[in-house]
Amino acid sequence: MKMSNKGSLAGLSLGLVVTLVALFMGLYMIDQVSDVASIDNTSDLYSTFTDLTSNVSTIYDVMILVIIIFALGVAISVLRNFAGSVGGGREMAV
Repeated sequence: MKMSNKGSLAGLSLGLVVTLVALFMGLYMIDQVSDVASIDNTSDLYSTFTDLTSNVSTIYDVMILVIIIFALGVAISVLRNFAGSVGGGREMAV
């Protein structure tokens, strides 16, 4: 009996979407706080602000890479299932 991976793929996709939305919200909040606090290069919090924004930027790069790998995995899975269903696994008698 073959188990379906649709539930796990849907859960993983939902997790990726939620993570991306949370990261975008975090970046927006960082930007708003820096505007309200008037953080510039003379501020005491400037180094913390730049570290935080560079770390978030790195997280975005990693998330984009994860999404690409996930999409390739789904494409390979779909192609494997399609190739298996084309022949149907039946042999023709001659």
